[in-house]
Amino acid sequence: MSDQQENKVVISLDDLLAQAQLLKKQIDDLSAARAELLDSVASIEAAKASIQELKTQQEMLVSSDKKGYLMFKINNQPPQKVLVYLGLSYYVEVDMDTALKILDERENELKEASTGLDKKLAESKAAYDQIVDILNQIQAQAQQKGE
Repeated sequence: MSDQQENKVVISLDDLLAQAQLLKKQIDDLSAARAELLDSVASIEAAKASIQELKTQQEMLVSSDKKGYLMFKINNQPPQKVLVYLGLSYYVEVDMDTALKILDERENELKEASTGLDKKLAESKAAYDQIVDILNQIQAQAQQKGE
């Protein structure tokens, strides 16, 4: 019996509530970071599709903004080189095949990061759910004592 008592940890209700709030903020932050990563992956996929389209077609419509309020119709011969974003405001001018390789590598990096975030998010949600269950049990016990 003394072994069981030694394993018990006493945590105040205020500490539980503070931990729940901290986990909720962490979940929100991780969710926002995950959404940003997935948006970047979608942008890379669109860039790769554009390169493939440029390789095969003589005409292409290019949106100047995210919502498509202005489109450019490009009728020229496909460019030999394109500019690819490397990060930290640096671009590199490379041929289309090299651009695809760079974009593939970046996409894989982002997907790995997203997988890591998914794991952290699942852990945070599980911990948050445990705390919520404990708080619900405390509330139920308090209501039973009050009756």
